[in-house]
Amino acid sequence: MKRSDLAGLTLFAEVVTRGGFRGAGKAIGISPSAVSHGIATLEKRLGVRLLNRTTRSIAPTDAGIGLLARLGPALRDIDAALAGLSDTGDEPAGVLRLTLPQSAAVSLLIPHLGDFHERFPGIVLDLHIENGLIDIVARHFDAGIRLGESLEQ
Repeated sequence: MKRSDLAGLTLFAEVVTRGGFRGAGKAIGISPSAVSHGIATLEKRLGVRLLNRTTRSIAPTDAGIGLLARLGPALRDIDAALAGLSDTGDEPAGVLRLTLPQSAAVSLLIPHLGDFHERFPGIVLDLHIENGLIDIVARHFDAGIRLGESLEQ
């Protein structure tokens, strides 16, 4: 599938949903003639007529109805995925995996957890309190805290 196919398929779904080229163009922000051209290009590329057109109405063909039935859920999934991205905005979110010894947890981390959660409500801390040294890369930690003057490289 070419990238232009996705744009054409989205355009086709808008035309059917909005009932015409004018409504689809207004929703997408392009002219009705650009919508018409986009649909014609899509139909030519697919080799099948998707819309029956008259001077007064536009209706999907049987092929268009079948395509829209399968296409609709996929387009809604794409819209939901994109909406999910915009919901996160610029705020940090996700799981932060952190390993630290008990002494660091008690003296450095626990006193500040409330402030941290208030400032970064989208972050879930996954804390692993272990006193021994571990390989944070092999165990998939985001960071580790160790008390002392230096660590082995």
